[in-house]
This record gives sequence, structure tokens and C-alpha cells, in this order.
Amino acid sequence: MSLIRTLARPMLGAGFIVHGVDRLRNTPEAAEALEPTLEEVGSLVPQAEPVTGHPQRTTQVLGGVQVVAGAALAIGKFPRLAALTLVGVHKLDTYVEFRTARAESADGAAVRTGLLKNLGILGGLGLAVVDLDGRPSLSWRAEHLAKTAKGSPFSDKTHKIAEQTGGEAVKTLKAYQKAASKGLKNAEREARQAVAAVAEEAKKKTEAAS
Repeated sequence: MSLIRTLARPMLGAGFIVHGVDRLRNTPEAAEALEPTLEEVGSLVPQAEPVTGHPQRTTQVLGGVQVVAGAALAIGKFPRLAALTLVGVHKLDTYVEFRTARAESADGAAVRTGLLKNLGILGGLGLAVVDLDGRPSLSWRAEHLAKTAKGSPFSDKTHKIAEQTGGEAVKTLKAYQKAASKGLKNAEREARQAVAAVAEEAKKKTEAAS
């Protein structure tokens, strides 16, 4: 892991951990701020009533998710999944904060500043979601495998299965491909030697007959 990742992930995750802990410690106040948004969602999606109808429980769940996902991101444990989870929670928080600020504040500049701050955090989470720790993506590995597969002793079907699976399947296929190519070269060399021996024997018989 690079130094930038080592520093950036804890910095990004820390805010969510603190916010999640605050939600759990002050559930009634946090639920009160969340309730108008939940009511709005409930009016649009009646099927979401089990969630929107219980603001305090929903607040506790969101707080727990923030703590767990924030900690996972901070220590680099399933960081892409953790970041993706936090994207969903932060989208909701961004809307709640924007809605509350617009209703309570007459300062449009402050509202815009808060919105831009939250959008910046979402951008950072988005980068964390697609960060592969320097490893090539599955699509790149599949494309690279397709390029190196030209002249391979294996069928297109075998390569297609490996491309779809990726990871260890690609590595395993490469190992077998290397072994098969080596075996094919050895077989070709032995075949040439056998053909040369037969040709030499036929030449001797022809010379003897003449």
C-alpha cells in the first residue's frame, strides 16, 4: 500500500466514525433531524415504511454502519466495499443537511459551502470505490489475456471462461498455457527428429538399391 493510501484512508474514514458515534450517543436529536427526510421518502415510497416509520431505529442503524464502514476504510479492510457503503449513507446525510440548512439559514453562501463540502467528500469516496491498490482491473487482465492468447494451444472457449472469472483463473490458465506451449515445442522437436530419421533411412535404402 502506498504512503498516500496509508494516510488518506484513515483521514477519510475518521469523519464517518466520529459522526456515527455521535449518532449513537445522541440518537433522539439525530433522529429528529432525520425525521422530515424519512417522512418525505415514505410519502414517495410507501414500501419503505419499516425504515421511514422508525426514525430512531434507522438513525441507530445508520450510525452503526458509519462506524463499521468508516473503521474498515481506515484500516484498509475491504476498503472499496466500505467506501461504497459510505457513499450511500453520505448521500442521505448530504440531502438531510442541505434540506435543514436551507430551511433554517438565510445565508445562501453558507448553504452552498456546506453542499460543496459534502460533494467533495462524495468525490473522495468515489475515488476510494474504484481504487485497486495499484492492481490492474479485471477488464485489463481479460484484455491482456486475450492479446497474449494468440497462438495459444487452448480453445477460445477456455480463454473466455478465464476472462469472465478473472483473478486466479487467469493466473492458472497462464501457467497451463506456458506448460502446454513448452510441451508443444518439445513434441514438435521430437517430431522433426523422427521425420529426419525416417528421411535419412529412406535415403540410405535408395542409395543401397541403386
